[in-house]
Amino acid sequence: MTVASRVSAVVVTYEPDMPRLAALLQALDGQVAHVLVVDNASRVRPMEVLPARRGVEHLALPDNLGIGAAQNHGIRRALERGSDFVLLLDQDSQPASDMVAVLVGAADAMQKAGLRVGAVGPVLHGSGVAAGFVRFGWFRYRRLAVPSGRDWVACDLLIASGCLLTRAALSSVGAMDETLFIDKVDTEWCLRAAFHGYALAGVPAARLQHRLGERTLRVWWLRWRELPAHPPLRYYYIVRNSLLVWRRPQAGWRWRSADAKQWLHIVLFFGLLGSDRRDILPMMWRGLCDGLRGRSGRLPLVE
Repeated sequence: MTVASRVSAVVVTYEPDMPRLAALLQALDGQVAHVLVVDNASRVRPMEVLPARRGVEHLALPDNLGIGAAQNHGIRRALERGSDFVLLLDQDSQPASDMVAVLVGAADAMQKAGLRVGAVGPVLHGSGVAAGFVRFGWFRYRRLAVPSGRDWVACDLLIASGCLLTRAALSSVGAMDETLFIDKVDTEWCLRAAFHGYALAGVPAARLQHRLGERTLRVWWLRWRELPAHPPLRYYYIVRNSLLVWRRPQAGWRWRSADAKQWLHIVLFFGLLGSDRRDILPMMWRGLCDGLRGRSGRLPLVE
């Protein structure tokens, strides 16, 4: 059995850049057995523009159901096909030509070492910079340096794009939480997997080009930092979903403290000091109120 035959990929799209999406599908050719492109009600559907590709299936959702629901449609299809692994990808990511094989090799090595593998993920490259893997520290996310000569590195958090999830973990832990709609969906799944005894790891030799946010803001807070910037509506979900996930038993105190500090950075630099603060701060306030009420799901456009 080849590596590719064991893997299905799920690519979630919403108003995608079609040439970039086409390049992603090209990069996956030969790396996985099957690709499901799940479109969240884009005005122009990918299947209407992109040429048909062998091994690529398109699913057009009737409405924007959120990232978690779209991923779950793909995950269910992958498990029905009997795949051992499900690879999640964002529409604007670009995997290296050997990324999937390297990830699968690391997952197999972890299983041989006696670990219950939940998921493994690649090194993320954005703007020419490699992002280290993440461990939860008290009141901070600790970025680990990317080591050389290591098959895998234990970590606490993997972002969805490039994340290779095992069938065993998905069957035991469950799929993504659709009620969060967007933001913290991957975080919540990682917390839940670890809570159930599944290991997460970063794989230094696996590479993925990926960008977080539409732009970055460089700020000074004891040191220079780069924070991803988003449209105002996203800050509603960022604030609300933090409060929702904080209440759950899988959310340990280290993560809560690290997320709270990041949450305060976002409120300060985008809600109070940012150039778009007049649009962002009301969304943060609404997210705070709904988070305290325990409200989940999609924010209605008109109420």
